[in-house]
This record gives sequence, structure tokens and C-alpha cells, in this order.
Amino acid sequence: MSPVRGWLPESPCGRQCLPRSGSLPSVGVVRRILRLLVVVVLLCCGFSLGCASPLLPRGIRGCAARRWFAGLLAGFGVELRVRGDTSFPGGGVGTLVVANHVSWLDVLALQAVRPMRMLAKSELRSWPLLGTFAVRSGTLFIERDRLRCLPAAVDRITGALDEGSVVGVFPEGTTWCGRASGQYRPAVFQAALDANAQVRPAVLRYRVGGQPTTAAAFVGDDTLLRSVVSVLGARGLVVELELLPPFPARQTRSPSTEREVSGGTGGRARRELALRCARAAGAVAPERSARAGWTSSGGEVAGFPGERFDRSESHPRVAPPAQEEFTVDSAVP
Repeated sequence: MSPVRGWLPESPCGRQCLPRSGSLPSVGVVRRILRLLVVVVLLCCGFSLGCASPLLPRGIRGCAARRWFAGLLAGFGVELRVRGDTSFPGGGVGTLVVANHVSWLDVLALQAVRPMRMLAKSELRSWPLLGTFAVRSGTLFIERDRLRCLPAAVDRITGALDEGSVVGVFPEGTTWCGRASGQYRPAVFQAALDANAQVRPAVLRYRVGGQPTTAAAFVGDDTLLRSVVSVLGARGLVVELELLPPFPARQTRSPSTEREVSGGTGGRARRELALRCARAAGAVAPERSARAGWTSSGGEVAGFPGERFDRSESHPRVAPPAQEEFTVDSAVP
């Protein structure tokens, strides 16, 4: 096994985790075509917005971006429900938003609530249209196949947090089906420690008819095109985004790690932060079979929306969860 393959995060989730064909309600062909047309128009508008955004005042730029991402979700036929305080501190205080990773829709949901700089794989730069938009929107890039570039990527995140930016990361490093979750890799938490930023866990869940679903999951050998077509045809798909209370990165729950966290250095400090976020996410999402742990390998790295690696075809079945009461405090249209 090569050194790179040895540390790349893997998920056992695959096509066997997705709903059986015809098991969920769907929309007709005409509705799918209309949704597709709306999405295409919005993508073209988004490209123009990305080119013009440097010229717009910050407040107008943020509002326009939120509305665009919310409109894109609606264009796909996905309803966004938000729970928790959607405000973020100003005054140059940076925030590291840490979320579980299920689908490429995750990014749209996060950005519809608060535009943020996402951590992305470097290959995205060369993608037609999307690459240009990502660069103009301040995306932070990481070369996932070069271990030596990891410290530089963490430094870039630190710099963004020092500037007061909100940075979104998926520390599982790859997508999971939503019924199960992966370990939170701690490397990116070092940036929050170095920048003395705050950390804010977030939880993403998908439902159809009030029940948890894996319909939006982008896992296994599924292609982006096939996943997009599946979402366009889904009826009643809801993404729930729960923003949990933030906390200072230089704060620990464990007395044994207090010195390391307060000093902003040490592997134990960032692992403690990763574990705290994983536990917080698991506490509000009991339907997920969470492995709320962390790793300490030399290649700890956060993932990118839609980023997947080779997966085993075997995946333990997760028992259907009990009905969960969910209160929506606010909603994005």
C-alpha cells in the first residue's frame, strides 16, 4: 500500500445504502425538466455573481450569496430547514464550522445559511465553470495526494480564520450515507487553535416524509451526474441543518489536555477538539451509527463535498431509527 493510500479516509457506505428504486415518492418527467432548467439558469446567474462579487459591498455580497444558494436548493426541489442560532460573531473573530458529510448538497445548505470559505481538493480549480466560481468565492484548496502539503493547507486555514473568516470543513474526510458516520480527523482543528478561533459543530440530516433517508447520499461508485438526476426526481426531500453552540478552540473538557489546548499546540489538543465536535454531533443525531472518535495518523485531513475514495462493498446494516421529534426554529426560503 502506498503512503498516500494508507491515510486517505475511506467509508464502507456504498450503493447498498441507497434506497431501492421506486421505494420513495418521485416527481414526473415534466417536473424534473423544469427543475433542471431552473438549476441551469441559476448556475449561469451564479457565475455572473461570482465575477461581480469582488465589486459588491460585503453585506450585499453575503445576502446575494445566501439567496443564490437557497434558490439553488429550491431549484433542485430540496427544502432547507434550519435549527439553531444562525448568527456568527464579527469583529475579526474567525469560526471553523465542522459538519458531517453526506452529499454535495451539504455545501449548498451551509452556504444558504452563512456564506463561508470551504476547504476543497485542488483538482477543483481545473473544473469548468465550478473551478472559476470556487476561486472567486475564496475557496481554500488542499492537495490531498501530497502529504507534505498538509501543513501548508492548515496554515492557509489559519490565515483565513485570523482574518475573521468563516471556514467550513468536513473532518470525516469523505461522504457517509447519513445512517452511519465516520471519525473526525483532527488536523484542521490545529488551524482553529493557532488562530484562537471559535469552533462550531453542525449536523446535516436528510428526510423524506419526516423519516430519515439516504436518498441524497453521494457514496460508493455513484457518479455526480447520477446523484444529481436522483435528487432532481425526488419528491419531498428535506435537508435539516442544525447549528450547535460555538465554543473557543482554546478550551478543553479534559484537565489532562488543558495545557496543550490553551497553548494552541499538541496533537492531543486537536484530537480533543475533534472528539468534542463528534460527540456533540452524535448527541443531537441519535439515528446515526456514529463512530465518534478520531485518528492520529500523519495524514489527518478534512474532506471536500463530493470527495470519495475506494470503498469496501461490505457495510453493516443499520437498524431503522425510531421517530425523532424535530423542531424547526427558522427556515431559509
